[in-house]
Amino acid sequence: MQQARLSIPPAPEHVRLVRLVVAAAARRAGLADEQLDDVRLAVGEAVSRAVSRQKASQSESEVHIAIIDAAESFSVEVTDDAPAQMSDLDDGVALALISALAPVVEQVDRTLILRWEQPTA
Repeated sequence: MQQARLSIPPAPEHVRLVRLVVAAAARRAGLADEQLDDVRLAVGEAVSRAVSRQKASQSESEVHIAIIDAAESFSVEVTDDAPAQMSDLDDGVALALISALAPVVEQVDRTLILRWEQPTA
C-alpha cells in the first residue's frame, strides 16, 4: 500500500493543485481513463466542500488530504476542522455530486472518504 498526504490552507485557489495531484496518483495506480475524470471532479468537490466548511466555521486550520493506493482500491480521504455535525452550506449538493461520481463515499466524523476499486489484472 502506498500513501501520500497533502495539507492545504483553506483557500479555493489550492483546490486545483489537489485535483491535479490526485488525478496523477489515480493514473499511476492504474485506474481506467474513464474513471480519471470522475476522480478529478469528486475530489475537487470534496476539497471545495472542506474549504467552505473551514471558512464557515472560521477555522484557519489546514485541510488534510490522504491519497491511498492499496491493492484492492484507490482512496482519497479529505479531513476538515469544522464541527462534524455542521450542515453543508449548499444543502448537500456537493455530497450528492460526490456520491454520483465515487462508487464508495463514507463520512467518518470530519473525514470524507472516497473509494474506487482497482482494476483486476
